[in-house]
Amino acid sequence: MKRKSKYRMVAAVALITAICIALPQPVPLVTGSYADGPAPTGIELGSTNKDGYDQYLARYAQAARPERELTIPGDRFSNAEGMQINVVDGVDGASGKAIETGESGIVSWELDVQDEGLYNIELRFRPMEGKGSDIDRELNIDGKLPFAEAKNLVFRRLWKNNGAAVRDDNGNDMYTPQAEVPIWQEVFVQSSDGRHGEPYSFYFSKGKHVISLVSAKEPMMIDYIKLRQTDKVPSYRDLSEHYKRQGYKEASGAMVKVQGEAAGIKSSAVLYPMMDRSSPAVEPYDVSKIRLNTIGSFNWSEAGQWVSWDIEVPEDGLYKIGVKYNQSLQRGVTSYRKLMIDGKVPFSEMESVAFDFSSDWQMKEIGDGEEPYLFYLTKGKHVLRMDVTLGEMALYLRSIESSVLELNTIYRRIVMVTGTVPDEYRDYQLDLKLPEMTGLFRKQADLIASIAARIEKTTGGSSDRTATLNRIVYQLRDMADNPDTVTRRLETFKSNISSLGSWIFSVNYMPLSVDYIVVASPEQKMPRASATAWGNIKHQAGTFLLSFFNDYNALGSSKGKDGDKIKVWITMGLDQAKIVKRMIEETFTPVTGVAVDLQVVTEAVLLQAMLAGRGPDVAFSVANDKPLNYALRSGVEDLSKYPGFDEVKKQFSDSAFVPYSFNGGVYALPSDQYFPVLFYRKDILEEMKLEVPQTWDDVYAMVPELQKQNLIFGFPIQVLVKTGSNVQDSANLPVNFTFGTMLYQADGELYTKDGKASALDSEESVKSFIQWSELYTTYKLPLETDFTNRFRSGEMPIGIADYTRFNIISVVAPELKGLWDFTLTPGTRLPDGSIRRDVPAYGSGAVMLKSSKHKENAWKFMQWWASSKVQAKYGLENEAIFGPAGRYATANIQAVEQLPWQVKDYKTLMEQWKWVKGVPEVPGGYFTGRHLDNAFRSVVISNEDPREAIDNYTRYINDEIKKKRKEFGLPND
Repeated sequence: MKRKSKYRMVAAVALITAICIALPQPVPLVTGSYADGPAPTGIELGSTNKDGYDQYLARYAQAARPERELTIPGDRFSNAEGMQINVVDGVDGASGKAIETGESGIVSWELDVQDEGLYNIELRFRPMEGKGSDIDRELNIDGKLPFAEAKNLVFRRLWKNNGAAVRDDNGNDMYTPQAEVPIWQEVFVQSSDGRHGEPYSFYFSKGKHVISLVSAKEPMMIDYIKLRQTDKVPSYRDLSEHYKRQGYKEASGAMVKVQGEAAGIKSSAVLYPMMDRSSPAVEPYDVSKIRLNTIGSFNWSEAGQWVSWDIEVPEDGLYKIGVKYNQSLQRGVTSYRKLMIDGKVPFSEMESVAFDFSSDWQMKEIGDGEEPYLFYLTKGKHVLRMDVTLGEMALYLRSIESSVLELNTIYRRIVMVTGTVPDEYRDYQLDLKLPEMTGLFRKQADLIASIAARIEKTTGGSSDRTATLNRIVYQLRDMADNPDTVTRRLETFKSNISSLGSWIFSVNYMPLSVDYIVVASPEQKMPRASATAWGNIKHQAGTFLLSFFNDYNALGSSKGKDGDKIKVWITMGLDQAKIVKRMIEETFTPVTGVAVDLQVVTEAVLLQAMLAGRGPDVAFSVANDKPLNYALRSGVEDLSKYPGFDEVKKQFSDSAFVPYSFNGGVYALPSDQYFPVLFYRKDILEEMKLEVPQTWDDVYAMVPELQKQNLIFGFPIQVLVKTGSNVQDSANLPVNFTFGTMLYQADGELYTKDGKASALDSEESVKSFIQWSELYTTYKLPLETDFTNRFRSGEMPIGIADYTRFNIISVVAPELKGLWDFTLTPGTRLPDGSIRRDVPAYGSGAVMLKSSKHKENAWKFMQWWASSKVQAKYGLENEAIFGPAGRYATANIQAVEQLPWQVKDYKTLMEQWKWVKGVPEVPGGYFTGRHLDNAFRSVVISNEDPREAIDNYTRYINDEIKKKRKEFGLPND
């Protein structure tokens, strides 16, 4: 099916968080008119990052490119640090002895370069059994990083369809199993994000050098490393002349069609067959049944992803190639693909094949627009491969990323003078205090205008894709001419930078759906891409009539033994539900014989259904505060009495069960768990010569230093729970992360040990409340902040936030790669010198309803769902579809180890997890978060005495706890 929900999610993330970007390359641009002025001539596009690849290449632009090759066998490594190297022999496909390298540590090789110059580096590797994610490495030369991009190198695992599509009882295709293909690969070291289309070139002087690979994620086997030049690719014109000299003839009478979903090897497990019912001309087609009849869509949109197909031609000769495609997801964007045959690009024009936007299916005959290109193929089997590439957009994206970083830097410097809310009646004399400001505005306006002119020339006119560029160019030129207006337009300026970041994020994706590929002799006419008018009428009429009988969005039931069927409700999205459904079909029902009817519902429906006695057997993704409230109403089961509970519990931290435990019972199994960590911008802290704070004393010392520059330290006012939203239901507002952290580090508690009263009036709680509120009264921190946007812009170079923010920042701020990190939260230093770093946690769980008539089978399902293997697989599947932004925050500690965290980040999480404390739930406890927030605001906004405020609101909390305990027959004495 088309992943429209994925597209919406990606677009939403981009809209919620947008602001800067960096990484580019010097190239002259064409002229044109744009945004209140002409696009200047001679503008060079390129990165301003002195440590980036563009500048590295510019420094060695005159260096030679020696033809001599140098091969370094893997087993000739000179040194290994932090990893155990295993030398293996007899591995199938290896050229000799190979080495096995781990997912952490460093392995190095010595080499003697005879000819000075620039070399490409080729690596022959084979993935080893790991977490199923791609392999990350950093490459150093002589102990140093040659350029910033060499820190993030990706080596992909390969996948294939593992059999035919699985069908349900109704004859619908449900999914096609995927299996990893662990084979040797020869790849050049190159850009992992497609910002550079050619493999990286590395400079070596004559003499001895050391190449080191630093492991960041996943193990791999290495056969050899080779220094050489990439193969020269001829132009089509030169190749055509070669065809003539060789006497190659055009093939005749051939028409070979390969379905897109019948792909061979792929670079990602997410590139599985998908359904498209938009046209009856899509093959195969069924008017009522689900058919997985295409491949690609938004799953095939990130640079570096590739799909290959096996094609067999009947005779030697020249053939043309056609692709039936659809690109309707990115309006106004051209998707680019690199086409390879048998592992090589046949001619230079195939480095970047354009697939234009279209609202319907199109047949693209690959050619120059007038005549199709001809490809010489020998009789027999060949492999046709298409790689996602950014094409000409790569240069523009690198340049705009660089512009956004520079504009964010000048914005931050302006804010250091004016503050985020300048006095509109004050003349800050910015052109005198920041003399570089107007020059930078003009420079960036000219550069962006040049890019817009090139895009307009390519697309044949302006579009919504250049409107964002147009807007910021106009503003930059006007602010350069009228610097006294900058302070009044600061918020708009920030918004326009944010929009520029969103533009990069959206243009970065190159989705494409493929129905089939045709290899035909030149005289053959390509198949029609669209259906006939009569075919469309039958299609529309048939789908309309059958819609009264078929639910096209139903997930359906798995096949189990008669009567062994349970109903499961899930409160996540439809895409996540489909992942769970596929996993049930693959690993639960076949093993247990229990069928599962999976349904997507809203959380509000669960309570109503439970009270009416019409609920499911199991519901999961239920927020922390709900299981206890259901238990008090005899709505859910005590899971601690079920066999195997203790084994399940061992896979989680004790903190994960705290919210679901009451009076000796446990009423849910944890699904996910969230807790805070400390995010920081390395570049800004280094610029200000500030250290990452380890204790709260360090924080209090840092806050004034930041405020001197009108920068802020970020603290969460409202907790990011499950939905990732700052907007919370006020009746169920969770306890603030900052207060909870301070309270637990002071050895305080939210409730008395018997749970009969609030402990917010204890001395530890009161001191923590005063400490928390003083951040906003004494230090005047803002009550509302947009963490991601301000972190990107640098206004908030450091802050405490839910660790899942890591996923969002990684996706929407690629320009900050290498410039930020996260670490343990600030702690309280103990007399022995150690630091206590307790933090609260929130999440969701799975419950079994008391009304269930299939409790034994429901418990089997819950055990299956909570297991580390299933939680890890769900996390990997989720991330395969949604990327790093969809990384699952599972509560299962054993499962986290299998998710694709880089080793250093995983260690940080595990270290912080040791300090995680669960927030207990008690009857009436929903008043705690709400009235804690009320007390806080009465102090910060109304200037109340903090001790009196917390004492007053604690009475309200205690009254509600007593009321609820009485209502549910619990003792108050």
